[in-house]
Amino acid sequence: MCYFFDLIRELMKLALEEVDAGLVEETKKQGYQIEKKNKRSVVTAFGEISYWRRRYVCPGKKAQYPLDKLMGYDKYKRYSVLAVKDVLQVSAVATYRNTALAVNTLSCFKISHSQVGKLIVQAGKQIKAQQQSEERYDGITQKKKAPVLYLEGDGVVIKGTKKRLEFHRYQVCEDIINLSKTRRKRVQAKGFVSLSRLDALQEIKAYLANTYDLSDTLIISNADGGAGYAKKDFDEIVGYCRQHEHFLDVFHLNKKIKDRLGFMPAMQSKLISAVEFKYDRHLTDVILDTIESNLVDELNTPENHENLKRLRSYLHRRWVDIKPFKMRHLSVIKAIGCCESNHRKYTYRVKGQGKYWSEDGAEGILRVLTCIKNNELEYWLSSEFAGGQLDIGDQEELKGAVRASLRKTHEAHLGIHHGAIESLTAGHSYLDDFGRKLSQINI
Repeated sequence: MCYFFDLIRELMKLALEEVDAGLVEETKKQGYQIEKKNKRSVVTAFGEISYWRRRYVCPGKKAQYPLDKLMGYDKYKRYSVLAVKDVLQVSAVATYRNTALAVNTLSCFKISHSQVGKLIVQAGKQIKAQQQSEERYDGITQKKKAPVLYLEGDGVVIKGTKKRLEFHRYQVCEDIINLSKTRRKRVQAKGFVSLSRLDALQEIKAYLANTYDLSDTLIISNADGGAGYAKKDFDEIVGYCRQHEHFLDVFHLNKKIKDRLGFMPAMQSKLISAVEFKYDRHLTDVILDTIESNLVDELNTPENHENLKRLRSYLHRRWVDIKPFKMRHLSVIKAIGCCESNHRKYTYRVKGQGKYWSEDGAEGILRVLTCIKNNELEYWLSSEFAGGQLDIGDQEELKGAVRASLRKTHEAHLGIHHGAIESLTAGHSYLDDFGRKLSQINI
């Protein structure tokens, strides 16, 4: 195994140097001249390789290494794109130390747990910069039309090294695919996550505005109704559309009722039935009034009165959003409420086991997890992260460089040189013998 990996590294070194030689002619046409050759080491998926490449200079222009630019080996970065991708995929399900252990055991290069953390922070910053860039959607010429879009959002609190942190998630999903009369499958949800709710909000707004034509689309949104996740906030995300139906998440509604009525468990199920299943405003008020009339003796405390008052206000404010799905007579099936379950990919990684995060570390791992969930990690790492995304023109340039480097060219020879030493002495001497023997050697 070691022999073949050494062979692969040697072949990679030779291939890079051959490609560098093939780029000479094209680079010189741009006005650059070769200044010198410098050595560089890069850690790849099959180990560390060292190669020599040419540095070019041009008056009035920045010096460059065309080979590094072509291959996507950024300045001051020692790891290739594939090596970084492998490390990030392991780090998505393991701690930094376990990631380093797995990489050191199963790969051909060594890495420390601190270096794993640096790669995640670096990747997170670069991915975030790309996902928030204004040029991200420049290549989209025609927007998609979807009859229905499902939109959900929620926030999760995690521990920070200096203060409590909260990350915000939004996910958008297209309509349901009817696989058969009895079996349906939901299209893969696309997620957006950030420590800043404003950043996540702007990213999903840009995605919807640049990807979809919503003029004839039904938007179905779902959230817990907390700060930043009310219907008006989703109206701001969606903008203009055919119809927008917002739902208060049933899980959070049940939890709110049970928390507020913890002093009277027997009335919890009755209130839930009146609100969620019967959706009867009058019956709900009657049950709330009954609960208030039973606040006597040991239940007659300011805390219980306050909880009941807040619950009544909560239900009245969100009564429109509580309306059940089946009572809205929509032409689609219910496919909301999965945002909480999709939190698990994040919470299993960033919560528990005494984990504390810096803001950069948390942002980095969240961006990586989102890219993996969206099946976009390779796309983002192969673009601006290392400049290694080769388009069709670059591939043709690479092929031309390889062909040019393998083509044998004629080199002028000066012929055979003869060496001679004059003894400057009369008669035979050892210098005469040495001179005669030297003249017989071709240099």
